[in-house]
Amino acid sequence: MNFSDLRAILQYVPQFRGCTFVVALDGAVIESTDFSNILLDLAVLRSLNVKVVLVHGAAAQIEALGKKRGVVLSNVDGTGVTDELTLEVSMDAISRLSNAVMQSLTTVKIKAATANAIHAHPAGIIKGIDHGFTGTVEKIDASVLQSFLDQDILPVVPPVGFDADGQTLRVNSDAVAREVATALGATKILFVSSEDPRDQTGGREKQWTAEDALHFVETKDALAPGMLSKMRQAARATRDGVPRVHLIGSRNQDALLAELFSNEGVGVMVYSDAYQKIRAATHADVDELYLLIHRAVEDEELIERSRAEIQSAIHDYIVIEIDGNIVGCVAVHPHPAGDRAELACLYVKRGHTGQGYGSTLVTAAVERARQLGCGQIYALSTQAAGYLEREGFSRTHDLGLLPEERREKWAKNGRNAVLLVRRLG
Repeated sequence: MNFSDLRAILQYVPQFRGCTFVVALDGAVIESTDFSNILLDLAVLRSLNVKVVLVHGAAAQIEALGKKRGVVLSNVDGTGVTDELTLEVSMDAISRLSNAVMQSLTTVKIKAATANAIHAHPAGIIKGIDHGFTGTVEKIDASVLQSFLDQDILPVVPPVGFDADGQTLRVNSDAVAREVATALGATKILFVSSEDPRDQTGGREKQWTAEDALHFVETKDALAPGMLSKMRQAARATRDGVPRVHLIGSRNQDALLAELFSNEGVGVMVYSDAYQKIRAATHADVDELYLLIHRAVEDEELIERSRAEIQSAIHDYIVIEIDGNIVGCVAVHPHPAGDRAELACLYVKRGHTGQGYGSTLVTAAVERARQLGCGQIYALSTQAAGYLEREGFSRTHDLGLLPEERREKWAKNGRNAVLLVRRLG
């Protein structure tokens, strides 16, 4: 880890302090060797004064117990039909698993209590089929959960609900996590499964809007049922007021912490608030821009700019922020004649490439040039020439595009940069 990584981590600590996170674990994760690392991650979060509610599934345990008893199960994840025998197996498996989770939390010195906070009603007849003992969450007793949190006790919420008559109902843990987060005004939900969500999403972008997530699940045929459920619940949660929902694979090292304390994370995030922001730079950004550009200079990707040079031209710069961290920049320097501008200092921090941020910055620069009344925008580049060509620029040998001072710099610095131009229609 370098110091820039540490700065990024420390930025999140005050943001998270005092917030409530709902961590939803699939039953398969709890049985895996990954669970011990997740327990340590939970301990770290609580040491940072993050309030954690743990919701767990039990599909893997129900399936295993049903097989052991020779019971043909009607459903294991609380989304289909739950007959009487399946309910009996489910309750036994869930009870054992909840006790095991409590024991594990005790080993890492986390005070915990099982919370009976789910009021449900029978799902009833859906598409002509009676779903038996499957329940739909009606209400979360948020006061019970909040009481535990206020006493520094971690609530453990199993996927079981009760109706007004005291009847036990099997409910889906993903839906429970969403309802709990909404009721508590949680800042985040973290769905943790044994499968890597990035494998399921075919290498698409790591950050999704709720609309993107819903469109994806509606058009994807081969999505695993568990991922389908989590994507849908994530989209609904963000629409219900939860700012961020994270889908994480438990096999990632330090899964929770790596997702939470880095800009790009290790999972897939569905969000409702402004995760990515592009804006004009201000004088408060000078030091951060200088450090960002200095790293690029060391890699010979940009020419050196002093802090004073950045300060004097700060209003020419555009930055892109991820969670409040500047991860890229570009400058638009107007030509003295006013009919053209130079795109300069295009850079995206290492570790954030491949996310489309460079294209976003180029688009913003082109729009800035148009606003300035320019008919064309040009750039001098050594390593990004091919990239700029894909963004609509063309190579040219017309050095008359450059102001005299800029031509002299180009001739003297020996970088042999390529001149590219894009006309603005």
